[in-house]
Amino acid sequence: MKLNLHSRFLLLFGTIFVLGGAAGYQFFVWYSDEVLTILGQRFAERNVLYEKSKILGIVTREVTLAQKMASSPVLRDWVAAEDDPLKRQRAIAELEDYRSFFRSRSYFFALAASGNYYFNDDRGGHALDQPRYTLERLLQKDGWFFVTLEKVMDTQLNVDTDRHLGLTKVWINTVVRDKQGKAVAVTGSGVDLSDFIRSAVSSELGGATNILIDRNGAIQAHQDVSVIDFASVRKAAGKESQSTLFDLLDRPHEADALRRAMASLIASEHEVQTLELQVQGRRQLTGLVWVPEIQWFVLTMTQPDAVNASSALPAASLFLVVALGLVLLGAAVILERSVIRRLARLDGAAKKLAEGNSRPMLNDSSPDEIGHLTRTFKSMSERIANYTEDLERQVAERTATLEQMAHTDFLTGLLNRRGILVRMEAERNRLARSGGKMGVLIVDIDLFKRVNDTWGHAVGDLALVGVARVLKDSVRAYDGVARWGGEEFLVGMFDLGSFAELEAVAENLLQVVRQARLDCHGVDVSLTYSIGGVLADATESLDEMIKQADDALYRAKNEGRDRAVLTHFLPA
Repeated sequence: MKLNLHSRFLLLFGTIFVLGGAAGYQFFVWYSDEVLTILGQRFAERNVLYEKSKILGIVTREVTLAQKMASSPVLRDWVAAEDDPLKRQRAIAELEDYRSFFRSRSYFFALAASGNYYFNDDRGGHALDQPRYTLERLLQKDGWFFVTLEKVMDTQLNVDTDRHLGLTKVWINTVVRDKQGKAVAVTGSGVDLSDFIRSAVSSELGGATNILIDRNGAIQAHQDVSVIDFASVRKAAGKESQSTLFDLLDRPHEADALRRAMASLIASEHEVQTLELQVQGRRQLTGLVWVPEIQWFVLTMTQPDAVNASSALPAASLFLVVALGLVLLGAAVILERSVIRRLARLDGAAKKLAEGNSRPMLNDSSPDEIGHLTRTFKSMSERIANYTEDLERQVAERTATLEQMAHTDFLTGLLNRRGILVRMEAERNRLARSGGKMGVLIVDIDLFKRVNDTWGHAVGDLALVGVARVLKDSVRAYDGVARWGGEEFLVGMFDLGSFAELEAVAENLLQVVRQARLDCHGVDVSLTYSIGGVLADATESLDEMIKQADDALYRAKNEGRDRAVLTHFLPA
């Protein structure tokens, strides 16, 4: 009977092996803990990035809809004349259109001038053109509204209970501003707290806990609802006591480490931070990322046992102890050929795995225990590689989707204001180096309000999509076309040779739209444009170019519409 490697070692060095094995075991415990710490950190980083992408997938659509609703011209007109019956009717219809797209099928609209709060959801039961209640500055429960008007620039999420309506939600509060930039209303929607926790906070990984906190550490979402800090916006403004993550930490110095990690993420010094925290008596591997879109942090806490359970390292303990014991006995030749050389290859593969090389080259077909361990380790590394690649692919896909959403108009598919400004600034910098010129055209559909008033917003939206298509097809492929806002579009033309080229493009756009007939669900819509444009050296200010093009547009409107007013850039 042929003895295996383990049996030969026992026969030759039994007593001494026990003594050497004890020392080797201590070394293994130390070494495996180092490897598991590295694997645990990488595990926490990958997991929290995945949870961030999942939460963004849920929240971004709701925030985008709320911001689009806040920019609605119909709602802004109503704010200026709340008591006008016709404007009120159009505004309520607009809000009801948006309601069907929100996740919770609900909306709210609160006006700063009157304090009137309008709300509707699937429950109904209230006249839509009448406010549900009136907000008062002296009432603590209404404090969120006045803090939002004074402190929030665009959008803020707030977990709170509307005590008037008896609803607890994650409220998406978006500020409505008039043409002068003054905050005149707050609008948005709310995601049911239970739905938000189930969709965004519940983890698909057993043993992991997801928590959302704001920049002050106040808990915004947690599987244990009792620790959530409701009405954080009002409490923070009034410097009231809040329920924070720092309250759950057992060690005061770890709170300082957490604050430093949060500050680093907000300053964009790192994409993700990992810490080891003692939370309510349990050691937790914590991944932390900042989500600027919602001004919250995402934390994923995992107990180290969850990482250890998926590791094949315990299977290596017996053989590593054997190898170390034999080294102590000085059996250099035997150990070099049958153990040390092979363990060195395995150790090198483990280090490469810890450094991020998830597919180390490793082959050992021997039938003994080290060969079995090597094949087990290789199988484990393949599983880790597949998991990592799949996770990175998902994060990349979600990141690409969010990037596209951030720069694309929701309705027309053109670039939005942010997207065209990024594109034009890049082209301006390029042309500035070569001494080129660029043109800016602002195109406004004449009397577009009549389309909405005559056939409704559905036809109006189809008309906007048709106009976007006509503009896109009528300029050069490398020019930029964007929806600038409402019924306004912006065309950026790069590397123009002369003012005549700008005139030719503008005249062509006027002719094309005059001849176009936009079929919008059977409605034949004909339109005209008013165009304001400017030709400028690329070294000039982009903001000033757009301002002068906008001034030219106003002149075209005042001169009777359906025309283009173009100008050379005039230095300020």
